[in-house]
Amino acid sequence: MQTVLQGKSVTFYQGFLMARGNFQPKDFGVDMTREDFTDQMVDEFGNAFKGELTIDELLLRPRSAINFCDSVRAKFGYYDLPDDIILRVILTRRKKPGS
Repeated sequence: MQTVLQGKSVTFYQGFLMARGNFQPKDFGVDMTREDFTDQMVDEFGNAFKGELTIDELLLRPRSAINFCDSVRAKFGYYDLPDDIILRVILTRRKKPGS
């Protein structure tokens, strides 16, 4: 069964989902700047896959993506950090290498 969102619900969810790109690591208990956090996630991705997968390919393998995110949380103790934030910063760096 599909549910159709109307009015305020649509506006709320659009704002909520779009705002996920505008976060600070401290929002999730990570005591780093956003730039340092992004560097750490990109480095961890590089170490985990050593050029065997791109972030785009990882996103096409949901189980592998979940395992990667779980390993990041376990390694660094970022237990409140959602999968989409981990993956989003790596994806954003790929799209904007200078940022």
